[in-house]
Amino acid sequence: MSQPEQESRVTQRVIWTLAVLAAVVAVVLITRTLIANYTTDLSAPGGTFWDFRDASYYSVRGALDGLVPYDVDAYFAAYPVGQEYPVYPPTYLVLHAPFQLLNLTSASIVMLVLNAVGIVALSAWSISLGRYRVTPLLVLVVSTLVAVSTGGRNLLISGQSSLVFVAGTYLAVTASGATAGAAGVFLTLIKPGFGLPVTLLVAASGRLRRAVLGTGVAVLVSAILMIPFLVWAGGIGPLTDILVDNMAFSTASKWIALETTTARVDVAATLAILLDLSPPDAFEVLTSVVVIGGAAVLLYARRKVLGYGHFGDAAIVLICLVTVAGIYHSFYDLVILVLPAILLSRSDFASGHTARGLRLTILVAVLLASFNPFKVDSIVRLLPESARLAEILGAGLTGAALAVALGGAAVVMWQLPTHVSNHIGTTDSR
Repeated sequence: MSQPEQESRVTQRVIWTLAVLAAVVAVVLITRTLIANYTTDLSAPGGTFWDFRDASYYSVRGALDGLVPYDVDAYFAAYPVGQEYPVYPPTYLVLHAPFQLLNLTSASIVMLVLNAVGIVALSAWSISLGRYRVTPLLVLVVSTLVAVSTGGRNLLISGQSSLVFVAGTYLAVTASGATAGAAGVFLTLIKPGFGLPVTLLVAASGRLRRAVLGTGVAVLVSAILMIPFLVWAGGIGPLTDILVDNMAFSTASKWIALETTTARVDVAATLAILLDLSPPDAFEVLTSVVVIGGAAVLLYARRKVLGYGHFGDAAIVLICLVTVAGIYHSFYDLVILVLPAILLSRSDFASGHTARGLRLTILVAVLLASFNPFKVDSIVRLLPESARLAEILGAGLTGAALAVALGGAAVVMWQLPTHVSNHIGTTDSR
């Protein structure tokens, strides 16, 4: 063996050793966080598996017990929960139904394992979609980074199912076939915060068939699954009242309401936090319409002008950013930024037609949103006793970074030349 080959092997062993050590440290830190955040106080949001218990486990238990889980008063009275079950489509209940085979503790541990495995799978898939060679070392490095990111940590702690909806988003925007793309749209619609922007933006980007097919199936399945709730509630009128009351309760809760939230990263919440506003409900709706609708108009307008059917990297990054910033989202949903970060790391992003400075600016903003150090509990504790400072440097800074990245992605979309090669996919009409 020649000396260069020996040096290469030694270097590879060193890199592998460092990567494994980093992964071990990440596991230790996350385990420590899981233990530190464990609480039986139902009034304290953000505890270990808190979201899984309330939104994913007891909601299904309620449906199996003949209860309408959207009924806030009945839900709180029947089960040891600290938050309401939001108005998600009943497909959300079906997704989590298998956990009823286990008790809450066992189901929570299984969810943790599934999310850990899912992070590895999402990392490998994102590397492949990002046109890098998938190697065990690269998957290990990316998975470790995702696990310790703001989104990854919050995902593992809360027991949320964001990886399912992120995978649906990636499938909807990258699949070359309408059927696979429609399956992705269907998955996103299980959680409307993902499904609404993804469906609209997918249609605007020239893939109307998958948007219509995925939406049609989602609506049909949800309508069928709603029949038992309709019967138990006593008709469409009482059920409508239950849903309206649920939404009013949700929007008034301290971790969702714009005037009190510190757990949201969308544009509306970011503006409320940074400007210290208590805006009316219409402000949130208007902000979502402007961000999501503006991106849809941009995608549609550029598709009409440009000489190709799919925008590749630029559209994927824009859609992912709009999805997480345009409508209500919390920190665990930031795992959607994995693929955008990988695409932006390439010098040939958007076939190399994007100015290096602009590409790096967007990448830095995405990474800042993903790894905002002031969302790490141990650092937040070192801050002066100022809730306002914690809000600005936490959710405010994360949301601002997302907004900067979103603005940059829109500029890239607008500046795309007439012809771009190496698309990830094509329109459904071709």
